[in-house]
Amino acid sequence: MRIRKIEIQNFRGIKKLSWNLPNQNIFCLIGKGDSAKTTILEAIRCAFHPQWNLAFNDSDFYFCKTNDPIMVEILFGDLPDEFCSDQKYGAHLRGWDITNFRLHDEPDDDDELVLSVRITVARDLEPKWKIVTDRNPEGVEFKAVDRTKVNVGLIGSYSEKQLTWAAGTALARITDSNNLSESLVDATRAARDSLDGQRAGALKSFDAAAAKSEGVAKKLGVPVKDSFKAHLDLSSISIRVGGLTLHDGDIPLRQLGLGSRRILLCGIQKESLDKKHITLFDELELGLEPHRIARLIKHIKDDSTGQYFLTTHSPSVLRELTVDQLYVVHKIADEVKVIATTGEKLDGLNIQGQLRSSPEAFLSTKVVVCEGATEVGFLRGLENYWMKSDYSPYSYIGAVLLDANGASKLKGLAAGFKALHYDVCAVADGDAIKQFSPEDADVLAKRDIKVIMWSEQLALEQRAMLDLPWASVLKSVELARKSGMSVHANVRSKLQMGLDRDVLKWRESDDLRKAIGDAAKSSAWFKSISGGERWVEIIEPAFNEVVFQKSDMGIKLNQLRSWLDHE
Repeated sequence: MRIRKIEIQNFRGIKKLSWNLPNQNIFCLIGKGDSAKTTILEAIRCAFHPQWNLAFNDSDFYFCKTNDPIMVEILFGDLPDEFCSDQKYGAHLRGWDITNFRLHDEPDDDDELVLSVRITVARDLEPKWKIVTDRNPEGVEFKAVDRTKVNVGLIGSYSEKQLTWAAGTALARITDSNNLSESLVDATRAARDSLDGQRAGALKSFDAAAAKSEGVAKKLGVPVKDSFKAHLDLSSISIRVGGLTLHDGDIPLRQLGLGSRRILLCGIQKESLDKKHITLFDELELGLEPHRIARLIKHIKDDSTGQYFLTTHSPSVLRELTVDQLYVVHKIADEVKVIATTGEKLDGLNIQGQLRSSPEAFLSTKVVVCEGATEVGFLRGLENYWMKSDYSPYSYIGAVLLDANGASKLKGLAAGFKALHYDVCAVADGDAIKQFSPEDADVLAKRDIKVIMWSEQLALEQRAMLDLPWASVLKSVELARKSGMSVHANVRSKLQMGLDRDVLKWRESDDLRKAIGDAAKSSAWFKSISGGERWVEIIEPAFNEVVFQKSDMGIKLNQLRSWLDHE
């Protein structure tokens, strides 16, 4: 079965959400903390919870407002014949136009047959599951036994229960047993007599599931020291609540590392006898090294039977995904939006390339698109200075510096990230007007993108040498000289007059300032991230001077800081 649409109201941090899903298997949700990514996964889990006694409390309501009921409605298709029969939900089938994302209450000929499950929770905290239509809004009960058949599993904060044969666990679903409770009673009797002596009979189905799990573990790189088998976990009180657990030899697998347990559980979920499954994987990267992240994601990509909903804060995860699998979650006013990273508005943003080179930008809330490495290095150095003045670091405010690798790419990148609802600032030189012009800056400004562009069509180095105090200009020249630059020759080539070889004897003039700026730009004195950082380190005392703060550069650096601090 496959989820086609998700609607959520008044559930935890979500006041309202409506998301039409394309026909694909993998959906990776990213976004800043508290953007409701995990809540979306929890909503799916609740809608298909396999037991009737799902507990809610007041904090599950949006802002604890219990007068506004929780409502989660999920449209799901790829239905089994059983669900379409008149004895089940055949009278409540609807039609889904998967190309145009249109729902028809009465299915059209070309529509996919779908069902709408709605779970509601009112002040009494009692969940009610219904299969609903517009023609029958009261719906009919969606029974727990049928919710189980949708085969939804959540891999989140690790629960030891998941590697036991308790009701509803992934291990229970892959166990070939007509009556799991009866099998557990048999296992209890076997334990009373001699567990291993009865293994070939009472534990046959459990050991078969353990063997499947061992095969999954080996495929996914989880270490197997002996062989997986069902065994009593002596720390458990009752076999009925999970005392029969998966072991590697005599060692309970609950003692595996966090990452190994989660990756194994993902594989077991795939091995469900029902084949088709919906797996919810919260914070996929937890406990896993990058190479095992890559192996797990390959396993997920190769699984054509499952639909996966992932969340992540890891660049390693993003690098393994394709652009059509990535969705950005934002809270906008009272509504949560899930935004695909593909579409016409994103034509200027090579997202697949950015996922490889700068995945951190997609995990931020504010993106500062810099024209080149000089700007990135300069702003990194500026961050160090600001932190000494008790300003918050970029990481605290969720800002990431992105190297556009040239002025020609800056407009497209800035517009693309804005289309994904990030806060965006573009930092550009003013000297390459054919690649990024004042008109381009105006276009971005109209899209609510902050633009920092140096006046008089100057590059960063040129603007700085005109606006910095003279002492800081000379420090800049000396830094370039110590870095191996032929500063005298560089500046002399830009100046129509003689020049002393001793930098400290240079006398301030507008022509000399201009020549130094031109030389710094053309000879790439600071054109690297490390070079830009070192440059700021030696000139940062100038930033406190009143004269500099009133200059073009000083004013625009203050504008950048104000933009960074603005919520």
